[in-house]
Amino acid sequence: MLQVIRERAQGVFAWIIIGAICLSFALWGLNSYFNETDEGFQAALVNDEKVTVYEYRIAYSNEQSRMRQMFGENFDADMFEDQIKQTALTRVIDNSLLIQQASNAGMHVSDEQLAQRIQSIGAFLEDGVFSRANYEQQITQAGESTTGFEYRIRRGLIADQLVNGIIGSSFATNDEIALTVKLRDQEREIGYVTIPVEKFKKDIKVTDEEIKTHFDANTDKYKTQEQVSLEYLELKVDDLLSSIVLDDNELEDYYEEQKNRFTTQEQRRARHILIELGDDADAAKQKAQSIYEKAKAGEDFEKLAKENSDDVGSAAEGGDLGFFAKGIMDENFEETAYSMNAGDISEPVRSEFGYHIIKLEEIQASTGKSFSEVKADIESEVKKAKAEKLYFDKVEQFANLVYETPDSLESAKIELGLTVKTSPLIGRRGGPGVFSNRKVTDAAFIDDVLKENLNSEVIEISSSHSLVVRLKEHKPSQVKPLEDVKEQITKLLTDEKALAKAESVADSLSEKIKSGAAAEDAASELEYSWNEKKWVKRDDSGVPREIVQAAFAMKRIDEGALETKGVKVANGDYALLTLTGVKDGDVANLSDEDKKEITDGIASATGVDSFTTMLKALKDEAEIKKFPGNL
Repeated sequence: MLQVIRERAQGVFAWIIIGAICLSFALWGLNSYFNETDEGFQAALVNDEKVTVYEYRIAYSNEQSRMRQMFGENFDADMFEDQIKQTALTRVIDNSLLIQQASNAGMHVSDEQLAQRIQSIGAFLEDGVFSRANYEQQITQAGESTTGFEYRIRRGLIADQLVNGIIGSSFATNDEIALTVKLRDQEREIGYVTIPVEKFKKDIKVTDEEIKTHFDANTDKYKTQEQVSLEYLELKVDDLLSSIVLDDNELEDYYEEQKNRFTTQEQRRARHILIELGDDADAAKQKAQSIYEKAKAGEDFEKLAKENSDDVGSAAEGGDLGFFAKGIMDENFEETAYSMNAGDISEPVRSEFGYHIIKLEEIQASTGKSFSEVKADIESEVKKAKAEKLYFDKVEQFANLVYETPDSLESAKIELGLTVKTSPLIGRRGGPGVFSNRKVTDAAFIDDVLKENLNSEVIEISSSHSLVVRLKEHKPSQVKPLEDVKEQITKLLTDEKALAKAESVADSLSEKIKSGAAAEDAASELEYSWNEKKWVKRDDSGVPREIVQAAFAMKRIDEGALETKGVKVANGDYALLTLTGVKDGDVANLSDEDKKEITDGIASATGVDSFTTMLKALKDEAEIKKFPGNL
């Protein structure tokens, strides 16, 4: 209880926490402008429990960050917009269901557990130690209150308990372990010969008639890509920022309304000695009273803590708890600590964990930033909020204008002060920039745009970016001239004929080997080198991957039998392999460490399956209403 938490914690929700801190403010701006209790600011309703747009936005920003890390420079936010939205909404709905289930099961998170998690988050540490000032600054910059943040973390920990409880309670049976090892560690005895396809190409002739026949039968493969060039209008929040003009009075009013965001709470640093209740609460109280009297009499408090405190985490530090603000510690403990003066020692204070003797070491007063210090940030926030509101007003007007004048962009251009832009030629698979977005290419090739020369509907690229396109130029797909693809076809037919010759050689070798000829001799007669038989596992890297995969895809053979199989390898050559034996993996050959790893892996997989099944059942039984228009 009340330990000085300095170890870094890990868990399912740690990345969500850090992502929220780092990304929410930059992406979404002013959470506090909105009253998210209204339906207009709900992302979903799950069994009558509201899932706010703010929760969804945090999940959205986390998912976007994950995708960006996965794809690096190739990440295109516009291309993945729909996928990110759907994933984020699914996650917040799933999380709501898990928390409801955990709460119904009586799971809860203590103030100590919450404090431990928060104080272990790397973003809040300075020189390896939790910093309350840094914590509050990070949360404020994320556009959130500490109360709201701690509420979300507590809910996340509750859901974490349920998830870990289900996954952690699964186990692996001996039969499952034996079967896994049998298949995982199975070995197969193979030999093989590689037949280079290139060897046959010099003698292959491809006639003009063959080329023409292939071309006529496969004209769809030799067509140019259908392409269009588009005229388009773009409406973006970022383009509206320059039109927002603010005066100091407006900014000062906002500062006063949001002043608590720019204020650091008072913090107090204390030491404590914890005497746990044990089986005899009266005895614990008497012991605490005795220690209190020694401390009041002038005995060294740090020494008393090291010798007597049952709080293992802080005892070694002389009971030092570091700085803490209101809302972190046990209610009785906190009430006492905040009623003391620096240097005071309290009488024993009862909590659910035992009795505490508290010594208040230091008081760090509340501090705040002046208007001039945060003016630039406030101006940016308010501008972004007003630009977003203006954007939503203009999007509606945008839609009406392009609908009312469906054969021209001029009306929308003039009314909204936009510029008509022209795209490069793009195909159905898209093009550069915004034209890599599937929504845009789909809109460009619908009949209304492509055949009727009408404006598209407003295309929502993201929550802050919309687009309307119309056709400028259309280049239909057409069959390329034979002369343009003759070289390509010649190479293709040459490769096919050479591969067929290699397959024929392999078939001949297979027949000889199955008739009893030694594989080495049969290959040597045709001037090929046979790779001697060897036992391989599924992950063997000394044999071409395609050959290993083919060997393990073959039916199991009886002892003493032989089977052959031809396979094309990655470099285009052809191989013939023989399978002459199968040995199953044996649990008895495993080390204790390897067996534990397999056991844990099976148990984890079983747990994940159990969790997935439970979550599906919760969804099937739940009443879920989504509000996609709010996302």
